[in-house]
Amino acid sequence: MLGWTGVLLAAVAVGYCAFQVHSMVGLRVALGAAAAGVLVWMTQLRPRATAYLETLVLRGSLHDVEISYLAVEEVSVTQMLNVHAGGRRYVCVGIGKSIVTDIRQRAKKERQATALGGGGRLRQFSEKAEMAAPDQTAMSYQTFVVTRIEELVDQAKRRARDRRDATVPPVQTRLAMPEVVGLAVTTVGFVVACIL
Repeated sequence: MLGWTGVLLAAVAVGYCAFQVHSMVGLRVALGAAAAGVLVWMTQLRPRATAYLETLVLRGSLHDVEISYLAVEEVSVTQMLNVHAGGRRYVCVGIGKSIVTDIRQRAKKERQATALGGGGRLRQFSEKAEMAAPDQTAMSYQTFVVTRIEELVDQAKRRARDRRDATVPPVQTRLAMPEVVGLAVTTVGFVVACIL
C-alpha cells in the first residue's frame, strides 16, 4: 500500500507541475518527483517471485534472476525469500517475514526445544501435534510460497529422472533495464535542472 501511495503522489506531482507550474522550479519538482516515483517502484513494488512451468524468476530492484527448478537446492523464508541454487544464494525481498514475526518464531522453537528436553521422539510428536492443531489450519503466505516452490522443484526433478535428463540449465541474471534507464534519466535530468 505504501509503495502505490508513493507512486501515486509522484504522478500527481509530475502532473501538477506539467499543467500548472511552467517554470524551472516546476521542472525541478517534476523531475525530482519522477525520480522518486521510479525509486519507489524499484524498491517497493518491483521485487517479487514468479513461478513458471520450468523456472522460478526472482525480480529484485535492479536485476532479475531466472532459476531452473532442477538447480534449486533449498528454499526458505526469513526476512526475505532465500533460494539456494548452484552453490549460491539468491534472494527476493518482495516475500518475507517481518523481523518481529521471525524473532517470535525463533523464540517459540527455542522454548519448545527447552521444554521437551532438546529433541527426540517427544519433540517430533509435539511438532506433528502442532501441525494438526485446529487453530493453525490457515497457512501463512510465506509458508505457501515455500511449499509451492518445493512442490514445483520436486515435480521438475521427478520429470527429469523419468526422462533421464541430467542437464541443469545455468542460473541467468539480467539487469532490469527499463527501471535502471528510467532512474538514470530522471536522476540526471533532475541534477542538470538543479545546476541550471
